[in-house]
Amino acid sequence: MSVDIKKSVLALRINFIFMGVLMGGWSTRIPELKSALNMNDATLGRTLIGGSLAGFVSSRIIGKLIRELGTKKVFYLGSVIFPVGYLSIAFAPNAYFVFLGIFFFVVGYLFLDNPLTIITQGIEAEQDRKYLSGFHAFWSIGTLAAAFFGSFLIGRVRYSIHLAGIAIIVFIVLIITSRALEDKKPGGGDQKPAELKWNGALGRVVILMGLGMMFSNGAEFGATDWSALFLRDVLSITGQLYVGAYLAFEIGMIISRLLGDKFIHKYGAAKVIQISGFIGASVWLISMIIGVNIDHFNRPLAYIVILIGYFVAGAGVGPLFPGFITLLGNTPGIDMGTALSRAFLIAMVGVAIIPAAIGFISDATSLTYAMLLPIALLFGAGLIARNVHTK
Repeated sequence: MSVDIKKSVLALRINFIFMGVLMGGWSTRIPELKSALNMNDATLGRTLIGGSLAGFVSSRIIGKLIRELGTKKVFYLGSVIFPVGYLSIAFAPNAYFVFLGIFFFVVGYLFLDNPLTIITQGIEAEQDRKYLSGFHAFWSIGTLAAAFFGSFLIGRVRYSIHLAGIAIIVFIVLIITSRALEDKKPGGGDQKPAELKWNGALGRVVILMGLGMMFSNGAEFGATDWSALFLRDVLSITGQLYVGAYLAFEIGMIISRLLGDKFIHKYGAAKVIQISGFIGASVWLISMIIGVNIDHFNRPLAYIVILIGYFVAGAGVGPLFPGFITLLGNTPGIDMGTALSRAFLIAMVGVAIIPAAIGFISDATSLTYAMLLPIALLFGAGLIARNVHTK
């Protein structure tokens, strides 16, 4: 591996860590933001729509920008846009500015994420090895570290100072490390990319991969957002022990993503997604059934069984998102800049509606039945990969 490639890989790992910090950094301060601006749940929900709108707008322009400007200039553009969003959220005087802040943050984030993914795929092609799954492991490490650090700062540092500090630090890190990134222009020179229509052959591939990413996000956030409540409300686990399922899931996901590059390179992304989805969902389901049924006479054993299920589920979810990106990139004739932005738009639906859907099902039935939804999504991701035919 050349020195330049080594520097680029190191820069990408650092960038993915801090992209994770951006995503996880503000989530722990949402309750304080809501209280400070006197927002109710409905108002907060409306502000979060800014992220979906940002995804839609980005999907319309980012492919063209990457083709005309290259990945590096779009990355620099994202580095300038995301702090505007972060600072708008931090110092927002009302919900309207929070909406605008979320919009600009997500636009900036996608302007960073798409170029990093395309640069990574270029290195993979040049080196004939996989990096993307491992890079997403570093993203997971960043989100986990940011969430725990943010939780520690609650009650000690005002959320506006915390968010402003993240924006400044991440901006400096991204600008410094970007010097080692390669510049890519998908499609190359004056070559006109194939037209990407939603109802065309390539458009259907994008929709299928986007659905796979949505299922991955739905399983991940369905598990992490509701894991503590499941242990507390279903198994009556109290105190700090009810964060055990969240930690088990995240650890499983990080480990599988670190190992994912090796297996995706050896067996192919589709096969890895199938096995991960089927095994992860099956063990998760079996562990939940066993844990709930033995809880009344052996709670410690039930707790351990549930943690094992969440660990295997996290390991199953880990390779899915980077795996579907790899499958998308392996599609002949695809314009990766446009395709990624559209697939990410579909994937964001999972973040927006799946955790809320779990709450709705839980209210109507029980949380035990509601958790069948993310389990089904994890299994469904394996089914999608089973029917993918790319080079």
